Amino acid sequence: MAHEKSIKKLIVIGDVHGQYDSFVRILRHAGLVDEQLNWAGGTNYMLQIGDIFDRGPQPRMVDDLLDKLQRQAGDAQGEVIRLIGNHELELLLSNYVISGFNKEEAKLVRDKLVRQVLSGELRAAYAYKGYLFTHAGVTRKLLRIFEMQLDEVNVVHLSMLMNMVFREAIKHEFYRHPIFNISITRSGPDKYGGIFWEDLDDLLASYPVSPITQIVGHTQVDHIDLHNGHNIIPIDVGLHRKLQYLVFTGDKVEIKEAPLASQV
Repeated sequence: MAHEKSIKKLIVIGDVHGQYDSFVRILRHAGLVDEQLNWAGGTNYMLQIGDIFDRGPQPRMVDDLLDKLQRQAGDAQGEVIRLIGNHELELLLSNYVISGFNKEEAKLVRDKLVRQVLSGELRAAYAYKGYLFTHAGVTRKLLRIFEMQLDEVNVVHLSMLMNMVFREAIKHEFYRHPIFNISITRSGPDKYGGIFWEDLDDLLASYPVSPITQIVGHTQVDHIDLHNGHNIIPIDVGLHRKLQYLVFTGDKVEIKEAPLASQV
């Protein structure tokens, strides 16, 4: 992408699920915020893989902080990239049961999310240095569908196509594209799910080695493994128990880990 050369670092954080304190610990450890939780990352980029809502105690605080940092990072020529997870998607679809909010609050959050999707502040996918980032991953079936639509298949074109499909679906409230599929494993009608709902075991079974390097969240793993043989790197380690994240510096990728509160 054209802006890649200007990025000093890209910091990638997995599912947050309302774990505000743990999220802040990672942001501070990565040097992205100051003591007042204002953006201190300069021209660095930060990507959050989706699923900031539900389960944890402070999802709205996570959302509010991300809103603020996204504005401040843009002013500093950095960027906060926010992907949609299945928990955000359910809010967008007006399915409020798993959101953790009462109905009135859920409606307000949904309206804000819709505005952010249409403005480009929330995305379905992102490409960087040959890596494709989505919340739950692109199965082989879905990749074949995209291959029929693209003259040249690479992570940049794939992310652009998915983001276009996603924005148009939200704009017109039409969710029939396979990126929205829910798999049989999750009580859906399809063998494989789309980029928001696919579980890791099914994603791996659909290849088993992805021809594109993918970084995904959604399915919790014990730790991040950059060399697992699948060309798919899951990064949802559960911020209630482990604070691992990724740092891209040029072509180098590192796993970093902030201490838990109990370890300080």
